[in-house]
Amino acid sequence: MQRNSTTEKARGPRGGAGPLEERVIISLNHVNLSYPDQVALKDITLKVANGEFLCLTGPSGAGKSSILRLISMDAFPTRGQVRVRGMLSSTMNRKRIALLRREIGFVFQDFRLLEDRSIYDNVAFAQLVIGVPGRQIAENVTRVLNQVGLWDKRHRYPRQISGGEQQRVAIARAMVNSPKILLADEPTGNLDPVTAQEIIDLLFKFNDAGTCVIFSTHDHAIVKTFGRRVVVLEGGAIVSDRTREDQVDRSARLEDRMYRAEPERGIHRTTEEFSHA
Repeated sequence: MQRNSTTEKARGPRGGAGPLEERVIISLNHVNLSYPDQVALKDITLKVANGEFLCLTGPSGAGKSSILRLISMDAFPTRGQVRVRGMLSSTMNRKRIALLRREIGFVFQDFRLLEDRSIYDNVAFAQLVIGVPGRQIAENVTRVLNQVGLWDKRHRYPRQISGGEQQRVAIARAMVNSPKILLADEPTGNLDPVTAQEIIDLLFKFNDAGTCVIFSTHDHAIVKTFGRRVVVLEGGAIVSDRTREDQVDRSARLEDRMYRAEPERGIHRTTEEFSHA
């Protein structure tokens, strides 16, 4: 049966959790993005369904982070239109941007934790800034720290935990407001293969619960092992947008796949292979 990844009923990564609401939650329509010294994106058209797990890949400078900035309305297209959760880039103002960002969680490669605050307070801060009542903050922080397995370390500071644990704190902070969209920009870039797999599994866990996850990486091993729908960027343009027909083997060990060079059917390995596919 022919599939259309942008209009089909979005499902979790396994495809067996039952259909979610059929709706395009993010769309970029013929978008260009230019800076004074470069063209970052060229004629990007992309749709992402509610509950989807999308992997953006390509070399450094290909435009992955620029797409995430457009989705979060941290940047606006030079040409074209971006729609996120029904909000149009052309009609945004400061108040609407603030409302939109309550619907989006962010995870970065460098964690961006507050070094002078405990793990608990780092996560709680995301609620404080939007005025959530104290009792609700306590309930939400407790819930999300348990979800990422760090409740027992809630009183420690970032310098007292490992890099993988710091990234789990960052994910907890991103998810404490129960966002509809999670943007993860190279979240495993500073981690070893075993820890990277833990982070990816955690992202799948939140995706299984219904959060739309957009994950950017230049790591071919991660794309091969975990990529379901993979969008490849090169030079600011989309060169491939493919959805696997087969089930993604989430039990595969990333450390066993790291640094291997074998090509895999259905998911290209390099941007050159994408361009000649």
